[in-house]
Amino acid sequence: MTTTDIAAEHTARRSWQLPLPRTPGAIIRTVLAVAVTVFLIYYVTPSRVGTTLLKVVAAVGISVGAWVGANLLFNRAYARWTQFATATGFVVGFLTFLALDGNRILRDTAARPWLWAVIGGVAVAAVMLAVSSEQLQSARLPVAVGGFAGVGVLLAVAVDESRQPALDWAKLLVCTGIGIAIAVGRRLLSKKASGDRLVQSALTGGGVGWLIGAWGGATFASTDEAGTVIDGGSIAEALVATVIPLAAIGLAISMRSRPDGLRRREIEQRSRSWIFLVPALTFILGGLLVPLVQTVIQSFQDARSVNNVGFDNYHQVITAPSFFDKSRWDWPDFFGSRLFWIAIVFVGGALAIGVYNGRKVRRAFENTPGTTIAALTGFFFLACLVLGTLRGSIINNLWWVITVTLLSTAFGLAVAVLADRAKGENVAKSLIFLPMAISFVGAGVIWRLIYKPKNINEPQSGVLNAIWFGLGQLSNTTVQKWIVFFVIALIVAGLCWIAWTGVATQQYSRAGFSLGGAFVLGLLGVLLVTRGLGFEIVEDRALQNQLPSIPDVVRDIPFNNMWLMVVLIWIQTGFAMVIFSSAIKAVPTEFLEAASIDGATTSQTFWKVTLPQLLPTIGVVVTTLIVSVMKVYDIIQVMTGGQSGTQVIAFQMIEQVNAVNNGKAATYATLLFVAILPVMVYNIRKMQKEA
Repeated sequence: MTTTDIAAEHTARRSWQLPLPRTPGAIIRTVLAVAVTVFLIYYVTPSRVGTTLLKVVAAVGISVGAWVGANLLFNRAYARWTQFATATGFVVGFLTFLALDGNRILRDTAARPWLWAVIGGVAVAAVMLAVSSEQLQSARLPVAVGGFAGVGVLLAVAVDESRQPALDWAKLLVCTGIGIAIAVGRRLLSKKASGDRLVQSALTGGGVGWLIGAWGGATFASTDEAGTVIDGGSIAEALVATVIPLAAIGLAISMRSRPDGLRRREIEQRSRSWIFLVPALTFILGGLLVPLVQTVIQSFQDARSVNNVGFDNYHQVITAPSFFDKSRWDWPDFFGSRLFWIAIVFVGGALAIGVYNGRKVRRAFENTPGTTIAALTGFFFLACLVLGTLRGSIINNLWWVITVTLLSTAFGLAVAVLADRAKGENVAKSLIFLPMAISFVGAGVIWRLIYKPKNINEPQSGVLNAIWFGLGQLSNTTVQKWIVFFVIALIVAGLCWIAWTGVATQQYSRAGFSLGGAFVLGLLGVLLVTRGLGFEIVEDRALQNQLPSIPDVVRDIPFNNMWLMVVLIWIQTGFAMVIFSSAIKAVPTEFLEAASIDGATTSQTFWKVTLPQLLPTIGVVVTTLIVSVMKVYDIIQVMTGGQSGTQVIAFQMIEQVNAVNNGKAATYATLLFVAILPVMVYNIRKMQKEA
């Protein structure tokens, strides 16, 4: 046997062998795949797995089919315009009638939902065939107007009796006027504002506005809170709501001649972008814009969305004490509080540092990182004092936005900077990012257990109160507390020495943070040996009854909201850290090397080079956090149930939903949207400018 034959036989034997994983990574992947397969077969059962896979395949197949079909459809726009227009009309009519039938607006049929969809698709396709046919161009106007009016008749007849609209002519005319104004204004702003096109735009805008006003502002058959049946509209009103606007749209279409070859080629080319945009725009329209409009309309209606009540819901919500409460506000207590004077110390320190640095450069005031941090800290304490004194859901929302956004951004940036290119960077970042994998409900349960108090005679299971009790026992010792005080004094001395070296090397951020830590630890040490910290456990049963009860920090006003915010800060710090870490690694190394050559310290390099490069990223993180914080609900529901003055706008909205008060629930939702809207507009404009 030759060498070639031996090699061929060896290859043939290997081809029949089972390919076994040889590397550690391949072995781990194989084990995980086998474990997942066994889990799905044993616990989920093959039938459920098969059903799920079938649904996935069907969804992917429908999506791919729709995308391929759209491409094939628009490929015919240039060569076969009539076929393109007819097919487009069928798709539009089919989807429109299918959506209406799926929402129980059309009359019930034995073959629903496909019967009305097919009838509507065929009707619109027939109209588009007649309008686009080259042989019928001379009769284009009556064909278009009559055809679309016929579609309107079909739609009015198909509408179920309970969904026939009782027209509100004031709303109908207002919406029609708004539609005309928007369409004409848009045409005037364009470069194609001829007389015919203005008329076409007015007809189209008026038709769309008529449809919105006729159906959106109408009253339908229903029952009120007392059980009284409220009659809806009639078939005549349904005809008015559909025939007139569709006839106007048909008239606008008839005024446009059959597109020439250049126009058809432009439609074919521009369709490529719309094929990708239309699915996303459809989901946005159906999942965002339409519910938004419905919510705003419901905010002006009563609890059952039957009668219009004007601005009564807004007046009741805004004037309620649960929305804004200033009963706890007291000017003497405000100015006499310790938090106020702590804030004044920080702001005064910032001014002093700025004036001192200004003298070095012959200016009245020189802004530095130290002055900025001190001033922000002072204003943060002042804001907490104000927001802790005033109460209400709008104040709580504002407090959440300021605290969570500021601290999450600051902590995330600090961790990203400190961990950058350090040993164990990936492990540290993974641990800090881990809370992002926990739901808000799960995080609320975890921290509620940490805060949970027990009877003063029992061992504390909550970590916070266990520490508080430990400090109480330590405060009542004679030797141990002085040992702890001595250790704290050594740490404070070390921090002061670090601050001194920071000032000597012009690393003012290092000096400032060291002094801040020394101040906090020194204050705790002094309190420990003077009046004590925590709670004292007294052995004498008679004296135990005189002790204060263990605090439940999530219910103790005024700063219980701060303990709830800790949960969200714990979660969002990881998000901010990941974004900032990516941005820091994207800072050009040439800038950092140039700063090092010029003799800049690490602190100066960060504040003067790195931080300016991170400003766009900081803006994105801040706006994202604001939007997330404004919608917070889960944490409050789990930890306090909205009690003890912890309600926010989203919580009150859900309360009204549970109480089946659609009007007030929609009012809270609208107020929440209005509060978030400026942030979104700012973010969008900023991205447009950067683009």
